[in-house]
Amino acid sequence: MVDGSAYFALGGWNCSIAANGAVGCDLATPAASMNVLYAGMQVALPNVPAIVIDSAMAPAHPQWNSNGSHTLPGGNPPLARINQVNYHDPQYSVTHAGANCQITFNGTAVCTSMGHGFSQWGPVPHGY
Repeated sequence: MVDGSAYFALGGWNCSIAANGAVGCDLATPAASMNVLYAGMQVALPNVPAIVIDSAMAPAHPQWNSNGSHTLPGGNPPLARINQVNYHDPQYSVTHAGANCQITFNGTAVCTSMGHGFSQWGPVPHGY
């Protein structure tokens, strides 16, 4: 925790959850594109260095001006692995200020907050 924000590594991403529930992740390698669900359609947005959920009015979307704002100097601390009770429990999870980020049982990175979320399993992140 730094100034009310939680910082953590989520797989290869450095992420933060602010005290107001805003979630952002700096991607280790920028994604060539991100699919964002907007008005019921998937819209591909190019060159994604970071992803953010910062409003209940908009889906998760690229954050082109992050400039590493979700990363602490030296990198974010890793999450502790969860002792799974059954196969479908997440491997890693953190909740702060109403937001949740986790690595699911199958290795998918997922964050949700403000009624929206983003995930990545494969090369293209998805926002909704």
